[in-house]
Amino acid sequence: MTTISIPPQARRRASFLARWALVNLFLTTAACGLTLWIWLTEQDVRSQLARVRQREKQGCEQRVIKSGVPQVVDPEFKAPPQDKPKNGYFGTKGTDITPAMRLPFEALRDRTPANKLDSLRLGSQDVLPSGSITVVNLWATWCTPCKEEMPDFKAMFERHPEWGGSVRFLPILVKDPAEPRKSYNDFASTMPASPVKLADRSYEEALIKALSPDEHLKLFHGNLPVTMVLDCNRRVRWARFEQLGEADFTELEGYIESFRAELADKSAGAWCTQEWAGNGRCEGKESTAAHHSLEDCGELKRRPGQSAATAVTDPPLVTSPVDPSVPGGGGGSECPAGMQRRPDGSCVPRLKGEPRLAKPVPPPVATQCGNGKCEPARGESNQTCCQDCACNSPLVCKPDTNDEFRCQVKGLK
Repeated sequence: MTTISIPPQARRRASFLARWALVNLFLTTAACGLTLWIWLTEQDVRSQLARVRQREKQGCEQRVIKSGVPQVVDPEFKAPPQDKPKNGYFGTKGTDITPAMRLPFEALRDRTPANKLDSLRLGSQDVLPSGSITVVNLWATWCTPCKEEMPDFKAMFERHPEWGGSVRFLPILVKDPAEPRKSYNDFASTMPASPVKLADRSYEEALIKALSPDEHLKLFHGNLPVTMVLDCNRRVRWARFEQLGEADFTELEGYIESFRAELADKSAGAWCTQEWAGNGRCEGKESTAAHHSLEDCGELKRRPGQSAATAVTDPPLVTSPVDPSVPGGGGGSECPAGMQRRPDGSCVPRLKGEPRLAKPVPPPVATQCGNGKCEPARGESNQTCCQDCACNSPLVCKPDTNDEFRCQVKGLK
């Protein structure tokens, strides 16, 4: 038998190749295992992220304040017709944005802790208080025109210290995932002072949708910035869907002054005294369950054991109209708990330790009320017997909730 002798050099080469093959096999196996692990990890992360987004979406949907169709105070006081939005001044009636008033936003306030954001409805009194004009500005940190016009807004407010609290600036961060507190802090030096700053980071861009319900009432046209001026009834009366120039600011200041003049007009039937659900003022029966207006009075508050039918807002933001000719205001309604009526008829909070204001002593009740004759000698007046003694215009004699006849605004019971 012939023995084949393998040279030592060939054996070493074969051994080297075998070891290298094993190393390659190990590396290939490890690479396949690592690839499989990365793929499985990625799938797990995607699945968890999808669940988190779904929970956040559900959470946002649950936080949206639900409300039915707002009920008007009285059939005689339906909301006025709207003006079609356009660049500049709309008209005397403006455009209603009630759907946007119901939306909750992330809110930044000076008194809020550094690591916390509040949640406020756009229509809350903290954001849009009654008796004020509001300049609303939609902006984003990535929007160069937005950032360029901010110093001009600041300069405008600095030129008008007389505006005080009657004109407010309300910035709302939209279409921007940036953290609101950092965003507002980064641009604080160029912005006008604002008691509240809002941000809408919802997946559905709820505010944008609410401002564009259809082509006839469209207040967002796909670009930023957007500036809107809300009057005393929270209606948009002036808007620009682009960056404001010098001429725009001059025009804007003029219209703000005209809206302030409307606000100061307290005569009967004036624009800022008209009643309807959605005007921002909690008036008449809007604070009751039967005629509740979420936009004006906030959420109904139910005490323990109280039914939804009797739940009321506590306290109403604005009391019912009073008769200025009657000491103590007349009007036939008591002030809410914790408040007292001033001599001019308005209800104001009573400070701790502050004595109660003396209530006016009504004259003696007439014994012949309803006979069609006003008899002051018997103690009759429009306060004690309005059936006989005519009320001061524009008040009329009507039964109140206790079926007692009193001088009231037409349409209220």
